[in-house]
Amino acid sequence: MARVTYGSSITELAGSIGGVTYQKNASGNTAKLRSNPTVNPTSRQAEYQANMARFVSYWPTLSQANKDLWDVHAAANDHTTPWGAIKTLSGYQWYLSVNLIRVNVSSTIKENPVGYSLPPPPQAFTIETSDTYIRVAWAPDYNPSVSLIVYASLPLRQSSLKLRRSLFKIDVLYNPAAMTNYDLTAKIIALYGVTWADFYASADCNIIIRIVHTDIFNGWVSLFESAITKIS
Repeated sequence: MARVTYGSSITELAGSIGGVTYQKNASGNTAKLRSNPTVNPTSRQAEYQANMARFVSYWPTLSQANKDLWDVHAAANDHTTPWGAIKTLSGYQWYLSVNLIRVNVSSTIKENPVGYSLPPPPQAFTIETSDTYIRVAWAPDYNPSVSLIVYASLPLRQSSLKLRRSLFKIDVLYNPAAMTNYDLTAKIIALYGVTWADFYASADCNIIIRIVHTDIFNGWVSLFESAITKIS
């Protein structure tokens, strides 16, 4: 930070110009460089950013015929988000959406779309916990026809499932067999960075698990099915 002395034509500056912020405080007129905070993405964020950059840079290499197919697809199909919102996307946005889901199972980029079909939501589930596990459970057993992507919230003080809290992808189940329950303990431990028994004994929080049913090779995902549990 530096003190500033103005002349007769300029008596005061306020705001930012070229990365320098001018202001007046108890020290008088000052100028200081704006900081550029360093953002260190998590491994999950870094993976997402790398995939996004790869898909963005690949788009210009597509043939015009394939770009036209994405545009035709966009004109014929609105996009239903896992939250149930209906959005109109461009062909380019559909291309990104499909490939960001498809990357969970394949490293190849899908250059053109196939006919869109919104998968049905997963079967409703509950969350079971003890001092040794946290798992999702179905009754009767659940036999998905395609793959599942599992998301978890961070520990929450609020308990409403309507809250649009940040979600973290913690697992992908590729065409699983029929299940009574599925253990998520190791995935939650990795996300939270905790010892489960200690966390279970003292956390006093809520955890939301959300699952989507997906045609993962074509990049289509269903609405979320959600459940919440109280850790007290």
